[in-house]
Amino acid sequence: MATTRRRNTAEYRTYGSVAYAPAYEGSAVRTPRREEVLRRAPVPQPKRQEQVRRQERAQVQVREAGQVAPFAVISFLAVALFAAMLITSYVKLTVANDEMVGLRQELADLQNRNTTLTAQYEKVFDLATIQEAVGDTMVRPTSDQVVYIDLSAPDTVTLYQETELNAGLQSLTEGVKELFGGILEYFR
Repeated sequence: MATTRRRNTAEYRTYGSVAYAPAYEGSAVRTPRREEVLRRAPVPQPKRQEQVRRQERAQVQVREAGQVAPFAVISFLAVALFAAMLITSYVKLTVANDEMVGLRQELADLQNRNTTLTAQYEKVFDLATIQEAVGDTMVRPTSDQVVYIDLSAPDTVTLYQETELNAGLQSLTEGVKELFGGILEYFR
């Protein structure tokens, strides 16, 4: 009986990392293995031209420009007018607050000045010193010398020679002039 010995077909002719690759046989072209030889090589298929599908853009429908509604224009102008009036009222409020702060500071200064002047007045006009200087000629006033004024009635003013219709129209025009004057002054 014959013994078959397995023989290593790979030869190692080089040193280095290639020496440990048994499939390398010393050339750049590798010899095909048995399994690769038995397998059929794929047959090249004739090239087919792919149908180029044309992409179509979606049609966008655009609405035509319509008429501007008069109510929209009037309401826009009304909103703009009210916004301008609001801004002018805020400006007036800011100016009034600034004036109020200034007047409060002035009031505090005047009250301090009043306190100091009252103290100086009391130093100058001492009743005991005046009594000594005048003597017995000073007497208190009698009841017939004292007069009281009643200011409880409200103040009223009556203007003649002016009709009320004319006054209403005049106050309306003055109000409109004041409004537009305030708007113009704000933007200056």
